[in-house]
Amino acid sequence: MLSTRPPSLLKRLWLSTLRPATVSMSAGTQAQSASTAAKSAIRIPGPVETSMQQKLMEAFKPQLIRISNDSSKHSHHAPMKAIGGGSGETHFAVAIVSSEFAGKTQIARHRLVNSLLKDEFDNMGLHALSLRLKTPEEWEGEIAKAQAQ
Repeated sequence: MLSTRPPSLLKRLWLSTLRPATVSMSAGTQAQSASTAAKSAIRIPGPVETSMQQKLMEAFKPQLIRISNDSSKHSHHAPMKAIGGGSGETHFAVAIVSSEFAGKTQIARHRLVNSLLKDEFDNMGLHALSLRLKTPEEWEGEIAKAQAQ
């Protein structure tokens, strides 16, 4: 069960662990995150990110989901240069808190996400994912640990 702490505290702790990106909470409510220094401009997700978010939301019914497009950090890599830097949607960091991960190892969780996004890898230019996949209990443990420090 997720904490009864104010959502703003949970959201702030979650956002502090990841880079700015589109954030979805519970029933798909979307908000643009703010960097610690200043608020970011609203960013419209591209077709790869939109497809990823729809599939991940449907499959895992997450309490929290965060998708960060890191493609610009990798456009200088040789494989990306060979294709002109890619579509601008080649590398993503994805963090999900979902009960669907209960009883599964990290590798099993990664395999679930990778197989779910097979079409994006095969046909839409997705090249790499950095995944952070937690159960609500694991996430609560991280919050408690962060608050204790």
